[in-house]
Amino acid sequence: MINEIARFALDNMPFTIWIKDLDKNFIFINKAFKNLYNLEVDDYKSIKKEVCDKCNVKSICDQKINDVLESGETSKFDVKVGDIENQCYISPYFDENNKLMGIFGVLVDITKVKSKQKQLEERENILRTIIDTLPNYIFYKDKDSRYVGYNKKWSDHYKKLGIDSMIGKNDFEVDSISDSLAFKYRKQDLEVMESKKMIREVRGITTQEGENRIEETIKVPVVNEDGEVWGIVALSTDVTETIELKEKLMKLSYTDSLTGVYNRACFEEKKEALNSSKHLPIGVIMGDVNGLKFVNDTFGHLEGDKLLKNMTNILRKVTCKNDFIFRWGGDEFIILMPNCDEDKCEQVIKNIIDGCKKVDFELIEMSISLGSSIKHSLEASIYDNLKEAEEKLYRQKFLQERSIRSSIIFSLNQSLNEKNVETEQHTKRLVDYACQIGKRLGFNTSQLDELALVTSLHDIGKIGISEEILLKPEKLTKEEYDIIKTHTEKGYRILQASGELSHVSKGVLAHHERYDGLGYPLGLSKEEIPITSRIVNIVDSYDAMISDRGYNTVKTKSEAIEEIKRCSGTQFDPNIAKIFIEILENEEG
Repeated sequence: MINEIARFALDNMPFTIWIKDLDKNFIFINKAFKNLYNLEVDDYKSIKKEVCDKCNVKSICDQKINDVLESGETSKFDVKVGDIENQCYISPYFDENNKLMGIFGVLVDITKVKSKQKQLEERENILRTIIDTLPNYIFYKDKDSRYVGYNKKWSDHYKKLGIDSMIGKNDFEVDSISDSLAFKYRKQDLEVMESKKMIREVRGITTQEGENRIEETIKVPVVNEDGEVWGIVALSTDVTETIELKEKLMKLSYTDSLTGVYNRACFEEKKEALNSSKHLPIGVIMGDVNGLKFVNDTFGHLEGDKLLKNMTNILRKVTCKNDFIFRWGGDEFIILMPNCDEDKCEQVIKNIIDGCKKVDFELIEMSISLGSSIKHSLEASIYDNLKEAEEKLYRQKFLQERSIRSSIIFSLNQSLNEKNVETEQHTKRLVDYACQIGKRLGFNTSQLDELALVTSLHDIGKIGISEEILLKPEKLTKEEYDIIKTHTEKGYRILQASGELSHVSKGVLAHHERYDGLGYPLGLSKEEIPITSRIVNIVDSYDAMISDRGYNTVKTKSEAIEEIKRCSGTQFDPNIAKIFIEILENEEG
């Protein structure tokens, strides 16, 4: 039996301890056992049923006791008493003659351990769920480069290749990985583990579907608290879209969005890249598109954009693939041409001018003022060449300016004729009638010249109105008529943009004003209306009455004269109406 010293020691143990004889009857329980099962009696034989009823593994416990008695070896299993988790150890005990005397058990409270273990499992499950949900390929290797784990994305990929598991294998033992790649991966793994630093690799791959993609792999060392490398963790990501987006953004940052050529920001980078002896000499051409402001002011910026795009196409056609075209400003372009001497530069300029002549831009003739310079040495500043090219450009532009503006007006008049809006015969008749009236009013030569110009150009603004409306045979809708009425303002802006014709712009603006103030666009009346406008109004109205314009009833000459009389003092200046009627009545035929 247990002596007092042993009993005292066992009672003060922090573990639950019990001892049974060979008949499985309790012969000792310590204080911790009593506390666990809330026992107060010392009669060991009476507590068996009470204890066993509280045990959640009674049948297992009985079996384990039998196993220990038969084998003479210790057994271990878990048992729960109430809310307390225990690990139970059952061992046989022998006398000094090695005769089996019974068994004893020790219950170790592992509730906290179990709780921590459960928390760890929950965290591990959460982490596993996160890793498996990620769109990346993730794998782990030990220090011998053998796979010890990977996420679902990785597993699914290799299962499609017929590989159910890679655990415990290295890359040389995976059928789908070539020896050359295996050597490469092993070398990377060793580099990571030896340097204890992350490495990154971007490479092109071909998917199972035959699609070319770009993959980025990052390998990171796994280091314990002692600084020893345990292995590596790697993450592979498909970065195709990211790289493509980056390239697009880079291209956008260096490309002019309208024309598609390089922008001014890109010039700074390209000039540095070209500053090498292998690129010398470098041809520098600066160009200023003629008429852009005129087209923007007259027809709107959309038409101006078309002009710039057409010019860009010309520049592209006459330059080589190694040349660089930049949109420098609103209407300015710069061309940098590596390995280009003076003769080649002049030839390119000639080709640009010839290219402009071949392009049919319906509003004006295509033209561009050009200047050039050659950078011969690395020490020379490209900006000095730009300055020289710009000075040549503006000398040329100054000499050409008058002819350019005249060409623009001529082109617009030609376009009106081609649209069948105005004919040369119509314009000639109006100018003739207008000048006859002017002479009767005592106009001098310069006044007659101005009158002839206003009469010739009075409908120039119609160039900015669609042919569908201008040539519509039926009666115009209110919306269409409102559009037609804008031609006076359009004509005004066209002539204002042309310096030498700006003095006739007011006459063109007001040629649909009425003497009674009910005209457009300003609602002027009587002498507020320029006299040239009042003359154009009456001669243009008369010609409209006697001409077939599709939507009107053609009047005879006498009917038209009666209409002028009727509108004298309302639509027409009465004095001018009287003079014009006299001219018409004195006409032959």
